[in-house]
Amino acid sequence: MMTVDFVALGRYLNGQASPEERAAVEAWLGADAERRAAVVALQAAWAADTRHHQAPYDTDAAWRRFRHRVGRTTRLAAPVPARWRLPAIAAGLVALLGVGGVWWLGAHAVARAPALRDYATPRGRRAVFRLLDGTEITLNADSRLRVPVRFGARQRDVYLDGEAYFSVVHDAARSFVVHTARSAIRDVGTRFGVHAYADGAGDRVAVAEGTVAVAVPAAPAAGETPLRAGQVATLSSAGAVHVLRGANVTAELAWTRGRLVFGSLPLGEAAQRLGRWYDLDVRVADSELAHRPVTGSYGDEPVTQVLTLITAAVGARYEWRGRSVTISTANGPR
Repeated sequence: MMTVDFVALGRYLNGQASPEERAAVEAWLGADAERRAAVVALQAAWAADTRHHQAPYDTDAAWRRFRHRVGRTTRLAAPVPARWRLPAIAAGLVALLGVGGVWWLGAHAVARAPALRDYATPRGRRAVFRLLDGTEITLNADSRLRVPVRFGARQRDVYLDGEAYFSVVHDAARSFVVHTARSAIRDVGTRFGVHAYADGAGDRVAVAEGTVAVAVPAAPAAGETPLRAGQVATLSSAGAVHVLRGANVTAELAWTRGRLVFGSLPLGEAAQRLGRWYDLDVRVADSELAHRPVTGSYGDEPVTQVLTLITAAVGARYEWRGRSVTISTANGPR
């Protein structure tokens, strides 16, 4: 069983982790879907508590205080043994979170986690479903959304790995929040899309109607960034929110209408999307080719036609073996 260094986890939540710590924590998260959902929820609480105290936590100092209180003499960054159970985990995170975090951990971490319902789509398929509050969600291929069987009294939290379009029924008393591994997107009476695959470089949010407020738990001091109808933004795990100029929301959300649209998209990312759309393993043979931009709009065309058009446009060729497609330079070795 993989373990995690709680000091590194604290710094990860607070946006202070080193590249090595970030990689270790994200590998730990990637090994278990329920673990990812729990930490995403914890990130939201961490960010809210940080804003309440109006300063980032000194996680190293908090952990030293905790170790002193419980009388432990092990080194600060020792990995947590697999035998440690939830009460010990909760106690350590209480020390890191501070007073506000005690309430959250008391309500959510120590108590039984809320029951979640899974909605998932395989590669090559999309699905539309409606939640009990009336919110309609379109889930793109190879995506997973986890929804509490019962929403909380103050907030409606859902957890996304993949891509989805949300048509939210607004409730002034309970905001609707989409959590990903990198971000939290709060609805303000809105229709919006979120692209948040785990293997992507960062999240993308496209707002079709209304407004959303975007927060990155890794950078709690940045607060929320508002996005209005017609805007598209990218979000990195480092905490940067970048509103794209001249972005086309219609193109961003074309997948909800059965179209695959690329607007100067790097070939490597286009290959990932093609793989999910057609249920194939599509790879690009070299990094230089993977960065070449691809532009096009595709609907009912067979995948062979789409691959032919794309590879011709970037000076490449493709080779098909079983369910795998390899794209390489046109003058490369066969």
